[in-house]
Amino acid sequence: MGWLGGAIGYALGSRFGALGGIIGAVLGSGIADLLGSKAKEAEVWRQMKNEAHERMRARATSRHGTPQEREVVFLTAVGAMLAKLSKADGHVDATEIEAGERAFVRLGLTPQNRELCIRAFRAAKTDSHSIFEYAESFASVARAVAIREMMYDILWDVACADGTVSVEERSILELIVTPLRIRPSIFVEQRSRRMRTSQTSQSAVDPYSVIGCSASATNEEVRRAYRAQAKKHHPDLLRAQGLPEEMIARANEQMARINAAWDEIKRARGIG
Repeated sequence: MGWLGGAIGYALGSRFGALGGIIGAVLGSGIADLLGSKAKEAEVWRQMKNEAHERMRARATSRHGTPQEREVVFLTAVGAMLAKLSKADGHVDATEIEAGERAFVRLGLTPQNRELCIRAFRAAKTDSHSIFEYAESFASVARAVAIREMMYDILWDVACADGTVSVEERSILELIVTPLRIRPSIFVEQRSRRMRTSQTSQSAVDPYSVIGCSASATNEEVRRAYRAQAKKHHPDLLRAQGLPEEMIARANEQMARINAAWDEIKRARGIG
């Protein structure tokens, strides 16, 4: 378990809302072997939870947790959101599980972090919290807008995995922009893009949609849109916010797509 075992002492608590309980379920399995009898195990476990709860309350007024703390919350929230969205239409489809696996690959997770996400996925399928609570926890540690928008894109991937976005999934995708703290217009943009993708080849990527503007925008508007996207995905900015290196690598991939789209637009418009 490595650092996961060490994290259990403080990861449970109230600072991250719904994640307090699920992190215990995700990380707690490696602790049992260190405890004595079943009776002693229950008592020690209660003490650990209470102590961790108080430590986390004391930290709640601070925007800064340890990098380890943020990573645990970040990865657990990812797994929990994927589970809740997959189950939104009443059951978890095999194609949705495959989409979740692709999300782990897309995020570049290490085997250890992938295992944490999978545990969170399993635990969240049957808990009583909503996806919106997990989205709030995710946003509390993923302070870079680019990362929150990337997670939203991944949620769309899962919703579209079985070929149909259900009414329940569509409602979640429309409402979750608020707890994720991203612009409401991104829902319409994603819906339109997904509809186009289902009707045309995925190789025909619209460069304007990549940088977040319309084809009718002026050269200056296009330039501003490009600069805004480039700033959001700058690796130094993301690293300063303590995000996992996997996510920074994923943001760099997105930055490469943004640059490619900008180059295509410049060629088409003759922009120097």
